[in-house]
Amino acid sequence: MLFRSQRDFHLHPEIGLQEERTIKVVTEELTKMGIPYEIVPNGGVIGTIEGTQPGKTIVLRADLDALPMKEEPTNLKGPKVVVSKYDHAAHTCGHDGHTAVLLGAAKILAEHKDAIRGKVLLAFEQAEEIGGGIHQLLARIKEIGADGIWGIHLKSDIPSGKISVDPGPRMSAAFKFDVVIKGKSGHGSRPDLSNSPIDCFTDFYAGLQRLRLKSLDPFRPVTYSVGSVQAGEAANVIPEELRFNGTCRYLHYEQGVAAANEFIRLLDKVCEANQCTYEYITKPEAQDTLVYNEETCAQIATEAIKKVLGEETLYSYPAWMASEPFALYLTYVPGVFAFVGIQNDEKGTGAEHHNAHFELDEDVLKLGVAATVQYAFDFLNYDQDIPYQTEKDTQTVTGTN
Repeated sequence: MLFRSQRDFHLHPEIGLQEERTIKVVTEELTKMGIPYEIVPNGGVIGTIEGTQPGKTIVLRADLDALPMKEEPTNLKGPKVVVSKYDHAAHTCGHDGHTAVLLGAAKILAEHKDAIRGKVLLAFEQAEEIGGGIHQLLARIKEIGADGIWGIHLKSDIPSGKISVDPGPRMSAAFKFDVVIKGKSGHGSRPDLSNSPIDCFTDFYAGLQRLRLKSLDPFRPVTYSVGSVQAGEAANVIPEELRFNGTCRYLHYEQGVAAANEFIRLLDKVCEANQCTYEYITKPEAQDTLVYNEETCAQIATEAIKKVLGEETLYSYPAWMASEPFALYLTYVPGVFAFVGIQNDEKGTGAEHHNAHFELDEDVLKLGVAATVQYAFDFLNYDQDIPYQTEKDTQTVTGTN
């Protein structure tokens, strides 16, 4: 079932908020398992497995969407097992595997619901890559009620057969920036009569690189990256405007606040020095959206993996500076986001996420199922309190993966 489901999703990828076929397949599989479900518009699917004994509620989450890109037919070594049918969409991040794992776990849990103390919610989230489904799905989950959450992410640089459930920060919080610098255009022969927004930007960009050395805490990781710069069309014309955008990522909210404030201060000073002005399309604003494995939950996960897969499966891995809407679930309930390794040199798997040569190692899917099922049982059977402060209002998050 695992290989068949994952290969089917991979063959028929759908980008965020267009996952019609994917949702149809998911709901058909849930129906076969006898699991009731509801479709949350522009959110995803929530399946419910009721145990025969009262208890807590745990959410098990997977993401459904693919990326808007063309996939290459080869991995790092040779031909892939399955390749997207389409040029405009591809599962080059592993979400097809996440969905297949959750369906596999759902089948086992449904077959053993007599042993479940409480309730399991199966959350299949739309549009993770653009943050387009999380708010609707989470709003419905909050109406139903939950006590904890579990999710996995296949990880291209962790060896196949290994799983990381380390406590603490796992994926970064982030903010976007999108800025237009406005100067004075002119002819390339007389730059002295113009105010070049390109010169202004290069000064700003150099200063941005120095911020991490001079203005931000060196013991708290932060990354700035500019992903797009657009200016001018002709070689002999100094343009009127330049637009640039990118992201900043951080593992501590206070560092994110400082990074946003320093960005704003630097841009203002550099533009003044270059006799340019600026306009924010998206102004830097720090968000407290860190993916954080709560310590007690991480310990439950550690023991669950030892029990079902063996201690040698555990793998320590540093925080990943990519970002994930999973953080918003964690503002509501404590939980664990597990990294499941797919790097296998013999098979040629291990290309970076969002890379056209990305491919997952199918053999690890069963490990993801085993870890998911065992964590669900162990969390629901855990009788002690888990100290956790929830936030009543979640923040808006956009895609910054």
